[in-house]
Amino acid sequence: MKPVDSWAKTAENISLDSLMEIFPEACIVINDDWYIVNMNNHAESLFLYPKEYLTSKPFWEIAPQYLNTPFYNALHKVKGDKKMVYVEFTGATSGRYFGATIDRINDYCIVFFRDISAFRYTQIELVKAEERFAAAFRKNPAIMTIVSLDTGRYITVNDAFTKYTGYSINEVVGKTKEELDLVCSSIPGDSEIQFVKNIPLREVTMAYKTKSKECREALLSSEIIEINGRPCLLGVAIDVTDSVTYKKEIINMERLKLVGQMAAGIAHEIRNPLQTVRGFLQLLSAKEEISQYSPQFTLMINELDRANQIITDYLALSRDKATEFTTGNLNQIIKKILPLMQIQAVKEDKTIAVELNNIPQVLLNESEIIQLLLNLARNALEATGTKGIITITTKADSDWLVLSVSDQGQGIPVDVQDQIGMPFFSTKANGTGLGLPMCYSIAERHNAKLNFISNENGTTFYLRFPLNCRERS
Repeated sequence: MKPVDSWAKTAENISLDSLMEIFPEACIVINDDWYIVNMNNHAESLFLYPKEYLTSKPFWEIAPQYLNTPFYNALHKVKGDKKMVYVEFTGATSGRYFGATIDRINDYCIVFFRDISAFRYTQIELVKAEERFAAAFRKNPAIMTIVSLDTGRYITVNDAFTKYTGYSINEVVGKTKEELDLVCSSIPGDSEIQFVKNIPLREVTMAYKTKSKECREALLSSEIIEINGRPCLLGVAIDVTDSVTYKKEIINMERLKLVGQMAAGIAHEIRNPLQTVRGFLQLLSAKEEISQYSPQFTLMINELDRANQIITDYLALSRDKATEFTTGNLNQIIKKILPLMQIQAVKEDKTIAVELNNIPQVLLNESEIIQLLLNLARNALEATGTKGIITITTKADSDWLVLSVSDQGQGIPVDVQDQIGMPFFSTKANGTGLGLPMCYSIAERHNAKLNFISNENGTTFYLRFPLNCRERS
């Protein structure tokens, strides 16, 4: 019996032949000798040949490109196991994608073909889009994070996050910001609540803590997105620490420049009449007929001396002041003036502790550094209560030589910290507001950086000398 006749007889019994044209997909029937015994009209469109030409021809003769392919293997599997199989494969020359459902009916394999090119191309484009997003996310210069809204845990972070915080991706993923101690205590109230609770933000200035416990500032925006059906928070932050620092330094430099110009112009005009008044007061105080007013004359002379000292401090702020530098050691300078500072501390029932480590020599002006040290020590003593301790420390690493002066006071109020170093601004009742500006001016002339950290446990001022530029022109 011919293969076609055999199939026709079987089809008549099961009415499959009439059903084939109902199927919306291309359908062919293959016998155990791999001959095509029937197909529907959709199959003609798929194979681009009429049914009369394809019927009774071996399938591998008209489609040899599918030998030893997943489709070929699937056909043999169904023939042997008699279990339905679904397989996807690519058209050898057309570039189209097909899905084939193969089943076994009696001694025949029936194959349903479906063109899945549109679906597969969509999948490919989605994968490419995901790859593009992943690359843009990972390499974006802004700090980017994705956090689960359900758990508050990090799903992923980008390279900029690891660069600025010092944490690796493995250290972050699966953790909350509280577990990583990323929340800096100096965040303003509203921003802190939004940041901690993962509420969407719009360009909010906030502070975050690095792995080394340094607090940095950033401008944060965030948006709720959905990933795999889960609500997440996409955060984008621009680190503005350096720009804020530069801005403060520029403002401070402008202030010092202005004060220096004012000092150079008016200092002598004020000091000359003061010296004249002081001289006549001393002359009059020596006369016996007005000796009963001696205390008043002494008080006036002391006040004139105090005014003269203020003018001296004022002049020290001048940027144009010539300064001579010599190689010196901070430890030796501290040891030289330590007895003077300790006498004042003992009078006030306070203690000065010194921690001097091995440090290199730097170029400095000894008299100016003594003036800076005495001013910082005096401020620390005034801020510290009875029985308190002031700590003076020196240390160095490969980049910086650091002098620190710490007190045990109540700290500088947060709302005035940005004004510290501004000429004539003081938190003391009787302060002139010239001591710290003078210290900033001295630090600038030494190419050093003066800054501070303050909280409820006290304040520490740091003077940092760069060790990579010890020589001056």
